[in-house]
Amino acid sequence: MDNPKEIKPVIRFKSKIEGNSVLKDLVQGDVEIENSTIEDFIILRNNGTPTYNLSATVDDHQMGMTHIIRGDDHKINTFKQIQIYKAMNWDLPFFAHIPLIHTIEGKKLSKRDNASTLDDYSKIGIMPDALRNYLLRLGWSYQDKEIFTLEESIKFFNLEGIGKSPSKLDMSRILSMNEHYIKNINENELFNHLINYCKSYKNEIKSDKAERIKKSLTFLKNKAKTLEDIFSNSEYIMIEEVNFNKEDFKLIDDKAKKIITDFTNQFFSIDKLSKETLEPIINNLIKSNDTNFKGVGQPLRIVLTGSKFGPGIYDIIISLGKEEVTKRLNNKKLI
Repeated sequence: MDNPKEIKPVIRFKSKIEGNSVLKDLVQGDVEIENSTIEDFIILRNNGTPTYNLSATVDDHQMGMTHIIRGDDHKINTFKQIQIYKAMNWDLPFFAHIPLIHTIEGKKLSKRDNASTLDDYSKIGIMPDALRNYLLRLGWSYQDKEIFTLEESIKFFNLEGIGKSPSKLDMSRILSMNEHYIKNINENELFNHLINYCKSYKNEIKSDKAERIKKSLTFLKNKAKTLEDIFSNSEYIMIEEVNFNKEDFKLIDDKAKKIITDFTNQFFSIDKLSKETLEPIINNLIKSNDTNFKGVGQPLRIVLTGSKFGPGIYDIIISLGKEEVTKRLNNKKLI
């Protein structure tokens, strides 16, 4: 047998056995439990270190905390901590237990979920203000207002507006909120977000390319839900050499090559790039090649970006500038 003198005991708090305890929760209302359901819980481990319930109670008391706000999975801990407060004759703070955030399937959100940390959202280009606004509205409401600035969030938030039921994390709603911010914030601010995003998670944008992207943000942000979308939309500006999508390159047949050649010959005569100066050339090509806008725009988009998908052809040409467009039109891979 072990020598009793060598056993290092733990220290337990002797809980109440009889009666009930009531927690006056600022969110959940009055929560009542039978005292017999709380065991004599450990407050000091056998190595002398304090457990969570003792540490939290002492820390909150010494810091003069008036309100303790945490997830409602901590309610049982709160009942234990209340007993410590009362045993020490300390004033009780107010307690508020917030419903947990669940997955869309209704399960408790955990580290195993694809997007459970702030960095997970930053990586895909969710902006801080958009995520703050989404989380603020997740289980809380103020009148029928949906969009809150940081100042409004501070001004209007209150515990009374918090619901009692768990909320579900909806990625489609996060993307929708992020899209709203992309479309509505100042473009200089959006550009700074994009630069920092690329520096952290993609490739740092060169200064000459950055200036072109900044001037083109108005259309690059079109249909973009994330900063990653804007990055993808602007990749054709950042590349030094066009790499063609193999399937799209097959669309460059003899007729498409003729359209590219005809456009190239007429493009040289333009002094200032604008939709007004480009439109007559495009219309002439449509007429002379007996085709439509797509028949002209698609081969030009492929030769300039490498893909048949992307922004409008006028936007692409203007954003690249005359020198870069000329260079790409003369791509030797087309010969």
